[in-house]
Amino acid sequence: MSKVLSDDQMMRLRKVPLFQGLTVAEIRILLDRAVVVTPQKGALLFSQGEKADHFYAVLEGQVKLFTTTEEGEENVVEIISPLMSLAEAAIFLSARFPVNGETLSPCVLVRIEGRAFLKRLEENSLLAQRVLSGMAQRHRLLLNQVVQLKTQSPAQRLGTFFLSLVMAGEGEQVPLPYDKHVIAARVGMKPESLSRALIRLRDLGVDCQKSSLIVADVDRLRRFCEGQAD
Repeated sequence: MSKVLSDDQMMRLRKVPLFQGLTVAEIRILLDRAVVVTPQKGALLFSQGEKADHFYAVLEGQVKLFTTTEEGEENVVEIISPLMSLAEAAIFLSARFPVNGETLSPCVLVRIEGRAFLKRLEENSLLAQRVLSGMAQRHRLLLNQVVQLKTQSPAQRLGTFFLSLVMAGEGEQVPLPYDKHVIAARVGMKPESLSRALIRLRDLGVDCQKSSLIVADVDRLRRFCEGQAD
């Protein structure tokens, strides 16, 4: 079931990098054909190789982008969190989806039709420039992730991910957003490497259970992730 975007949802979309800098009125122009959809966990949004004629913005939930090998092995490319967009690059290339997209939890998504979106950009060059600026910001975020993968150890990458979950909640229990095998893929490591990294982080006061996480000393973990001597 789908429905038209509410005013509150329009306001939230302003936090998505692709739409940052746009007013609600400008977003309404761009997304006049967009609808809100609420798929359940495990819903396949699009398949690798399909013609890319739409993309999404996530308001609630998480979406997994992944590829599969000929042997059926799954490789997670990225986990898309709330207030992020996905598959927009394929729209601009008038191409096909390079990956599969599947929900990791019940989601609230904005489904945006590619043809209508591109037509609005063609009609308004100022809007087009602002959207391209948002795409550049998204590219910088992805580049930072690549740099992190290249320069940090597995334990540091996992610790950085944990820091993003606990924020200021030092010593408080927080839920893990998805299964550990997905977390491993999210930070670019194999499951066996995840186990070793968890052992290393346990020495720093990180207690990661099946579905929850406690970080006893956030500052200590942050220093470790930044490469400072413990």
